[in-house]
Parts: sequence; structure tokens; C-alpha cells
Amino acid sequence: MARIEAPPAEAEAMTDRPGEPVVASGVTTRSSRRLPTVSPRAFQLLTLVGLVFLGLIVVTGGLVRLTGSGLGCPTWPQCGDGSWVPRSQYATHGVVEFSNRMVTIVMSVIMLVTPVAALRLADRRERRDLVWLSFGLWAGFVAQVVLGGITVLTDLHPATVAAHFLLSMVLLVNGAVLYRRAGQGPGPVTVAVRRELLWLARVTVVAAFAVLVLGTVVTGTGPHGGDATHARRFGFDIVTVAQLHADGAMLLTGLSVALLFAVRLGKASREARRWADALAATIVAQAAIGFTQYFLGIPAGLVALHVAGATAMWIAALRLWLALPDRPARAAGA
Repeated sequence: MARIEAPPAEAEAMTDRPGEPVVASGVTTRSSRRLPTVSPRAFQLLTLVGLVFLGLIVVTGGLVRLTGSGLGCPTWPQCGDGSWVPRSQYATHGVVEFSNRMVTIVMSVIMLVTPVAALRLADRRERRDLVWLSFGLWAGFVAQVVLGGITVLTDLHPATVAAHFLLSMVLLVNGAVLYRRAGQGPGPVTVAVRRELLWLARVTVVAAFAVLVLGTVVTGTGPHGGDATHARRFGFDIVTVAQLHADGAMLLTGLSVALLFAVRLGKASREARRWADALAATIVAQAAIGFTQYFLGIPAGLVALHVAGATAMWIAALRLWLALPDRPARAAGA
């Protein structure tokens, strides 16, 4: 029997792309098996959700410590020998610690999906920065999970607890940069403001991180060890470390006030001015909470607010720094 072939024009119309061979009905083409591409807008939304969860996990981790639930699940990754859920004998502490682990699981899914989504961006060859930042975020999260296990295995030693918190702050840097870059187009970085203003923002970020480090020392010396029966502390004089922390906060306050004027005199963008205002507001609130909790004997409720405020302050400092340099805008409709 003679073989009948479709004319070239008709053959091309029957394929996904011109020039590809016709396939028989019922056979899956290579292009149909591929994962769908991710739009830049959808990817930016994913990075925003990831940034929110990076901040949320800091707050829920603080609640674990402040309620004394750090060993509410005495083993890791299980919550007790042979059990993946909290047992009744662990009471509220087990529920708090287990809930924090559930938030971690949700966050792990986001961290896993983000690099996959970056690889499915239509312009991924031009946006390798997004791919590298996404994989960096995932690698940092894996390190955080491992460090969390070490923290439990060391009975909440204050050094590992502090490292756990500070690594979260580093991950927030990655998450904030990724979210910022996802909302921009490819191209070189441009700096429209004076270099002195950019360096002032950088110094402020360094000072903010130093205040966070001193804060972990205060927390590791104070009464909230994370577990009622296995509370291990640094052994420093609480008055001395609290004074050092306050001194660092005062330096940060001075830098934030300088930025309030500098972003306006330097004609920075409206976004930069907005984040300068937010940074100053969070620092003032943090100072008020910090002094109040110290004179009231460091109540757990105020410490929880202080941890949440520290996270907000850190994000504001990062967003201000990132708002000063700029990249080309993302293409309209992307």
C-alpha cells in the first residue's frame, strides 16, 4: 500500500513548532512532557511567600524557646522514640515544638519548589542570578535543618541556639535579595545615589547584625533557656552583656537617624525613604521593648515581641540597603 504523507505546510501545522516531525495520535511529544514554564510574576510571588515563612520560622522558634518547649520532642526527627507525633506525656511542650516542626516542613516544601521554579523561568538563561540565589536558599535551609538537629542533640546549648537564630538571619538576606531581584529585569546594577549613602546603608546593616549577635548573647545568658530541666546558659554577667547590647542598639539608632536625613538629602527613591522610616520605627520600638523587659525581669511575652521586632528590624535594614542600587525594570506584562 502506498504511504500517504501530509504536505509540508500541513505537517508543520500539526506539530507544536514548525519544522518538528508529525507524531501519531496517542504518542506524547517531547514538548508536552516538559514541565510548564513559570512566569516572572508567579516566581516573585513564590519568593515573597518564602520570605514571609523565613521570618515566621524565627518567631515560632522563639516561642518554642520562651515556652520552655525546646526539648518538648526529646528526639529528632521523631517526637519521642518511635513516634512522629507528640505523645500525651509531653503535654503542651510537645505540641509547641511539634507545631514548629510542621511550619518547618511547609517551609521546606517552599525551599524545594523555589529552585525548581527558577529553572523553569522562560528567561532562565538571562536570570542565572535567580537560579543561584534559589539554590543558595535551599542549601541554607538544609544547613538550618541539620543545625536544628544538632541543637536538640546538644540539649539546647546556647551557642548552637544562637547559631540557629543567626543562620536564620543570613537566610533572610538571601530571601530578601531573591525577592528583590525577582521583581527586576536582567541587566547591570546602577547606583543613582551618592556612594557615601550606599556605604552608610551597608554599615547600618553590619551594625544591625552585630546587635543581633549581642542579642543572642543576652538571651543565652538570661533566664529563657528553652527547656525547664535542661537549661544551659553562657554564664556571663547579665548586666554586662545587656549593657553591651544596649550600646550597640544606640549606635544603630544613630545610624538610622543619619539615614533618615541622608535618603532625603541624597534624593533617594521613594522606596528607600519608606524603608528608612520603617527601620527607624522598628528600632525605636525595639529600644522601648528592650528597656521595659529588662526592668520588668525579662518576661517571656515581651521577649517574644523583642524577637519578632528584631526580625522586622533586620528585614527593614536589608530592604533599605537593597533599595539604593537598582536594576532595569521587569518587562511590562511579565
